[in-house]
Amino acid sequence: MYTVHMGGLFVTEYANFPPEDQGKINSFIERYQKSGFDELLGKNVPSCNVPHDDREFVKKVKYAQKHKLWHYHIGIPDYSLSECKTYKTSEYVLHYQKLSFNEIKIVDFGYHPPLSLPTESYFN
Repeated sequence: MYTVHMGGLFVTEYANFPPEDQGKINSFIERYQKSGFDELLGKNVPSCNVPHDDREFVKKVKYAQKHKLWHYHIGIPDYSLSECKTYKTSEYVLHYQKLSFNEIKIVDFGYHPPLSLPTESYFN
């Protein structure tokens, strides 16, 4: 069994997303609840995987590790095949905390790149 929680600020913002974006987020949740990360279409990576040329590299890595942050390329507006042709990326990502092997908490949604990490207010 895979469990999904949502942060309070995310729930509030989600209510105002376009229906097609809500649908893609709902699909992610349904797939995760069914089979974890096995059947996801987009790139799914720990958010501590920060480009080394980022000015705030150390700060972002430590913050992402502390809060167990990951991000998933949700396919909004669409998926693009990566340059190495091994995974799909998108302009927008879904930020979540990986609480355990089978439990996540969705906390934010944002544009990428650059990767902006959610503030601590999103974790409640």
